[in-house]
Formats: sequence, C-alpha cells, structure tokens
Amino acid sequence: MEVLKTKDLVIGYKGKGILPPINVALNEGNLIALIGPNGAGKSTLFKTLTANIQPVSGNIELLGKELSSYSPKEKASLIGLVLTERPDDIFLKVYDVVASGRCPYTNFFGRIEKEDEVIIIESLEIVGVKHLINRYFDTLSDGEKQKVMIAKTIAQNTPIIFMDEPTAFIDYPSKIELFSLMKMLTKKRKKTIIFSSHDLELLLRYTDDIWIISKNRELISGKKDDLIKDGIINEYFNLKEEDIKI
Repeated sequence: MEVLKTKDLVIGYKGKGILPPINVALNEGNLIALIGPNGAGKSTLFKTLTANIQPVSGNIELLGKELSSYSPKEKASLIGLVLTERPDDIFLKVYDVVASGRCPYTNFFGRIEKEDEVIIIESLEIVGVKHLINRYFDTLSDGEKQKVMIAKTIAQNTPIIFMDEPTAFIDYPSKIELFSLMKMLTKKRKKTIIFSSHDLELLLRYTDDIWIISKNRELISGKKDDLIKDGIINEYFNLKEEDIKI
C-alpha cells in the first residue's frame, strides 16, 4: 500500500528550489535510506515531507490526501520524526519523554489513560529500555537516549517514521541494534521508515531501498542491488567494488 507520494516536488527556501523536481513514493513496510553528501538537502527534504516547512512547488500526498489538508493533530498521528536534537529539561524522566508521544491522542488536559500506559510500556519494551523507565533522561548515554526517542515515536503510533541521522553519536554495537530495530519495525509492524545516514556499510546490509541525493542533481531512488549493479552507488561515493560490503 502506498502511504506517501510526491509529484514534481521542489524543495528549498524563500521560493528558491535547491533540487530538480522530486517524484518518489513510500510504500507500507519500506525501510529506505536517504544518502548523500552534507549540504545536499537531506534535512530540507525531511522537513518538507513532514510538513515542517512548505515546498517551493509540487504536491505531497499522505495516504491519498494532500499533506497540507491535514490538521496538526492529524499529522502528528500519521508522521513520526526522530531528530538528533534531544530534550534538555534535566528533570524529565524516560517515562515522561516516551509519554509525550501520546499527545496526539490525549484529551484537552493531556491526561494519560490506562490504554496510553500500556502503549508506553510496550514501546519501551520493544526498544529494550524498559529498565530505564524511572531514570532521568539527561543521565543516559547517547545510545540510550536515541533508543528512548525511538520508543517515543513508537508510542506515537504513526504509520510513517522519519529519522534524521539516527546513528549519529552512538557506538558501533548500538548502531547495529538500531538498524536491527528499524528492520523489525518495518517487517513485523509494517511501519514505513525513511532515515538519513552516512553509515554506508550498515545501510547497505540492512536496507532494500535507497534514495540518493546530491547538489543540483535529480534524486535517484531504487533497490539497493540494482543501484550497486548499475554502478550508481560507486559513482556517488567514488567507491571501488571491493569497498562495498553487503
């Protein structure tokens, strides 16, 4: 099932596009890596697809409707976003951070009901950080913080999740855990996940679909194996064949 589609989408700022028109589609259960050099427009694309900034032109359809036609609360129940930024309130506990993912579903007073409690605990268990539930978020390691932010997004229960550099600032074992978790969420829970990353070796091992972005060039999308076979991965990253490990 197609969950998100763009038609002649131009992204940029102040009415000026930074890339040629983008025509891509996200399907249910896809795990997609967005790769490319710094400054190519990856963050701008994410912000546009998640309605944080307006497109210069073109259309974005979310579940068959124009993205702009959804209310903020509706969008919050459909699109999850994991950023590299972290809450800086030193008094927030892990439970509080994950519970904030339930905001689109709570009443006017933001009261957490029993059903929300179940989802919060389940989200912590899925990510493997339930034992941290009463820890202050500020005391966690970078890897633990990243897992808690993902638990928050799982609690938000959106069909689509965007992750901007989710493996930044975490060690190699934590990166493997994170990639395995993303793979599980797409295969078992049918989440659609698109993430940006510079960890080429790991994303080639775990993902099936790749979007390649580069300054002033058309976005290329396709199956990992096809992009490698056609030499496109090599061209964009100046790799030798022996450097590509899958």
